[in-house]
Amino acid sequence: MENFTLPSSVKYPAPELSAQIEEAIQSFCVITDVPVTFFDNSGEIKWECNRQNKFCNYSDTYRDPQSPCARNIASSAKLATQLGEPYVFLCKAGMVKIAVSLIISGQVLGCFMAGPIIMGDLKESSVSNIFSLNHIHFDAFPKAVLFLQNMKIFKPKEVSHLANLFWSSILAAITPNEDYASIHGQYMEQRSIGQNLQKYKKENKSLPYPYDLENQLFERVKEGDTKESLEILKNLMSQISLIEAGDLSAIKTKVLSICTILSRIAAERTSLSQEQAESYYYDMNMLNKAVSFNELSILTANLVENIVQAIATSSYSGNSQIIRMAIQQINENYKNRISLKTVANHLHTNPSYLSMLFKQEMGVTFTDYLNQVRINRSCELLTNTNLSLIDVSLQSGFDDQSYFSKVFKKIKGVTPKSYRNGNMGKK
Repeated sequence: MENFTLPSSVKYPAPELSAQIEEAIQSFCVITDVPVTFFDNSGEIKWECNRQNKFCNYSDTYRDPQSPCARNIASSAKLATQLGEPYVFLCKAGMVKIAVSLIISGQVLGCFMAGPIIMGDLKESSVSNIFSLNHIHFDAFPKAVLFLQNMKIFKPKEVSHLANLFWSSILAAITPNEDYASIHGQYMEQRSIGQNLQKYKKENKSLPYPYDLENQLFERVKEGDTKESLEILKNLMSQISLIEAGDLSAIKTKVLSICTILSRIAAERTSLSQEQAESYYYDMNMLNKAVSFNELSILTANLVENIVQAIATSSYSGNSQIIRMAIQQINENYKNRISLKTVANHLHTNPSYLSMLFKQEMGVTFTDYLNQVRINRSCELLTNTNLSLIDVSLQSGFDDQSYFSKVFKKIKGVTPKSYRNGNMGKK
């Protein structure tokens, strides 16, 4: 059997990295034993640190720009740029990596990748999976196994700290005088994503699809709530990206399925014109042509916003722009302290005039419409959650539980408790 050796050291073109950045990354590598690779915007490797500790060296696909590995790295780099913070992900080889974009004076110069690293217990099944995914050559097996067994294993919490350290090392080299309090705050959300990934990786499980978020999105869209729909959509797409490890084609498939359902909801709840139908069809074609996760996110958000606004203004036949905007304000802000006066102020109109016009076009008063929206929301919470009645009332926009119960019984004919018990009995 031929002796297998690691590829020889590669000479790269002079990296456009400052001495401070290189020194910071080298310190990170020495302390953690984690290798770091710097990719330029075209996906080419420009600089490597601690290369001898990189398991990727045993894979024939590591340097293939057309490989799933390269595409995964490219999409993860784009996500890190979009987030402006570390992006922890599961690479195509079944190991964990951390992506941090290099952004100086608003210019994206490339992306640093820390890893691959092992997280949690190294089970025999995990080893087999890693070898299978990496297409390890038979001659390389003995040394690859030994290499894998000698790799440092990180606990889930350690990976979160590792990502923070990696990011902070780069930031310190770029902006040594920055106020890190705000920067660290931005990191917290992504750390949560990383922790979830690490948890499921340790348990050797696949991340579950967030059907609860998807259903929430459908409900908010039906209610005509633009603001919350877009917030849920952002969270949903982030989780889909995590599940699919940044694979843009797989993400597109999920997103297109969601948008198809949303367009069907729009058709059911509005008098969909031929022009609107063609517009939705065009928008979904554009989604399919998106070349990045960021582009896909923007296009999807635009489509969802158009659908929500169409639904929000479809409940009446009037042509008044001011009432359309008033309805949108209600649907987006029913959870908050909202009144005829606050909406009128927002729309720069007289409250008395708005009240008269609202009753004329909607057939109900402003307050009655607002209460109907809030009660519809509370019905959903009573049916699908175990929240207490006080929490249901608060999340539906009612500050007073007794007033909530009074309004609920007036509209639904039963108390909130009876409504919940009745629906539980139907399940």
